[in-house]
Amino acid sequence: MSLLKRALIGRRLARVASAMLFIAAAAQAVVAAERSRAQVEETLAEARGKPIDLANLDLSGLDLSGLDLRGADFFSATLAGAKLAKSDLSGANFTRADLQNVDFSGALMKTAMLYAALLDGANFTGADLSDSRIIGGGTRVNFRNAKLIGADLGADPANQGMVPVRSELPDANFDGADLTRANLTHAVLTGASFTGAVVTGARFDYAVLDGSNLSLGR
Repeated sequence: MSLLKRALIGRRLARVASAMLFIAAAAQAVVAAERSRAQVEETLAEARGKPIDLANLDLSGLDLSGLDLRGADFFSATLAGAKLAKSDLSGANFTRADLQNVDFSGALMKTAMLYAALLDGANFTGADLSDSRIIGGGTRVNFRNAKLIGADLGADPANQGMVPVRSELPDANFDGADLTRANLTHAVLTGASFTGAVVTGARFDYAVLDGSNLSLGR
């Protein structure tokens, strides 16, 4: 086969590969567009203050910042890369949800449930997670200046089975966070930073803190 023919075949294959990648990207975009912000706002209006059901939906990359989503059900929803900054998510259910790289900065999340949630890269800077239940896992989760007063990230040793139910948050950032009375029993917090964090009455029984920075506030 001549060099010219090889070059032509190579170009054709490259065009085919490029077309396939475009089709795959377009298909993924269609799947990710199960709800728009306008549709969520319409659902909220129809609910008239009652919690809305967004369970099992793919809401990847959706901007829901500033919305009143109190008590909303995000069970097993995919929210990777979504924006929920300054939203009211008090009492919301994020059980088994994909929350990777979600922006929760400044959000109200009191009593929210984050059980078995994927939290890699999630940003909770300045969020209020008081009395929330966080039994999720992920690296580089940012809780800087967040309120975690009474938050439960673990469980009492007496209530543990063979495999402890706990949060696994290696390299998490708790700098300046308020962890007053928080339960971090059994939590995996290797490499985490607690510079200036308030831990009055917090429990760290059996927590894994290897490599953590424990320059605590008080």
